[in-house]
Amino acid sequence: MDLNTQITGIVDGIVEKVEQGVAEKVDKLIVESIKARLSTFDFTDVIKQAATDALDKKASEYAVDSKKLEARIFGRINETITEVQKQTDQTVKETVDQRIKAVDFGKAVVDATSIIVKDQLEELVFPDASIKPDALDMTNYKFSGDNIHGGVITEFSSTGIDDRSTNIAVTILDDVTVVENNLLTKDLTVQGNVTINGTLDKDCEFYQELIDTTSTNTVNKLDKTLFDGFSKTVFNTIKDKGLDLNKITVDGRDVIVGNALGSNITNSNLQELGMLKELQVSGEAFISESLYTVKGRVGVNTFEPSSALAVWDQEIEITTGKKEADVGRIGTPRQQSLVLSANNKNNITLNTDGSATVEDLRLGQTMRFTEGDRAPNYASTKGHVVWNNNPSLGGPLGWICLGNANWANFGIID
Repeated sequence: MDLNTQITGIVDGIVEKVEQGVAEKVDKLIVESIKARLSTFDFTDVIKQAATDALDKKASEYAVDSKKLEARIFGRINETITEVQKQTDQTVKETVDQRIKAVDFGKAVVDATSIIVKDQLEELVFPDASIKPDALDMTNYKFSGDNIHGGVITEFSSTGIDDRSTNIAVTILDDVTVVENNLLTKDLTVQGNVTINGTLDKDCEFYQELIDTTSTNTVNKLDKTLFDGFSKTVFNTIKDKGLDLNKITVDGRDVIVGNALGSNITNSNLQELGMLKELQVSGEAFISESLYTVKGRVGVNTFEPSSALAVWDQEIEITTGKKEADVGRIGTPRQQSLVLSANNKNNITLNTDGSATVEDLRLGQTMRFTEGDRAPNYASTKGHVVWNNNPSLGGPLGWICLGNANWANFGIID
C-alpha cells in the first residue's frame, strides 16, 4: 500500500473522531450545566408566590366568579410557567455561554487528538516495509531522521540548509566528501592536509600571501646545521658535475654572460686566474703580494715607489726613471753600490762615490783589459792587456799577450 494513502486514511479517521469527540463533549457540557441549574431552582415556590399575588390583586378588584376565577387562575398559572421557562432558558443560555468561554477548545482539541492518535497508533497494524510505530514521537510530534533510509528527498529545507540544486552538488562518502562544482565560501578552515589538483590564480591575494608566508616561514625554520647540509650537497654536486649556466644576473645586472664576466663587475676577490690575453687596470693594483701599481709608477715589494719603477730587495732599492729631459737613469737612490752582472759575475760595479769598477774590460773582438801584480804565465788571446796593479820604478806598466802564453812588457816606469 502507498505510504501517502496510509497516512491520508489515518488522518481522515483522526479528524472524524476528533469532530465527533468535540461535539459530544460540548453537548454533554451543556446538558450538565442545564441540569445543575434546574436542580437548584424552586419552581413550586415561585409559582405559588406568583399565583397568590395575582389572586390577591384580582380578588380585591372584581366580584368572585368561581368559574371565571378558576379559568383565570389556570391561565395565570400557565403564563407564569411560560415566563419561568423563558427566564430559565435565558439563565441556562447565559450559564452555557460563560462555561463555553471558559473552555480552551484548542487545548481540548489537541488533547483529544493526542489521545485518539495514540489509541489509533497503538491499535493500528502497519503493513510490511511501512513506518514503524516507535519512530513516531507523538508527545512532541517529532519524526526522527534515524528512521529514514534511502530514497531522494526533493525540495529539502532546514534551519541551516537551503537546497536549491537541481542536480547532485555534494557527494558524501566514508573517507571523502566531494563538491561536484565550484565551492564559494566566506572563510575556509582546514584541519589536516590540503591537496590541490588544479591551479591557483597567481595574481590573487591568497596565492601571493601563501608564497610570502611560506618563504618567510621556510627561511626562519632553516637552522645553520640544515643550511650547511644543503650547502655541502649543492657544493659537492657543483664540484662533481659542474654548474651549467649560460647567464647569471644579480639585481638585473649581468655577472656572467656565456664565457665572459659582465661589465658591471667592478669589485672582486679573485685569487687565481688562467692565462690573461689582456688586463686593464684603472687605479691601484697589487699582484702576488709583490707588484704594486699606481698611476704612473710601479713598485716591487713596496707600496711607495720613488720612481717610475722601484724594486726593493730587503734593504736594497733599485730605481729606473727619468733623470732630466731626454736622460734616463738606472741606479740606487741611496748610499748603496750597484753591480751590473752576467752569469753571476761582477762585470761592472757602480760605486757610491760615482766610480765604476770593471774587472775584465773588452773592446771589440780582440782587445781585453784586466789587471794583475805579476807577469801572466797563462795562455790568452793576442792583444790581451794586463795592467800592473803593483807598479814600481823600473818595472813595466803592464803586459800584453803576443799569442798563447807569450807575454811582453810595455811602458817601463822610470
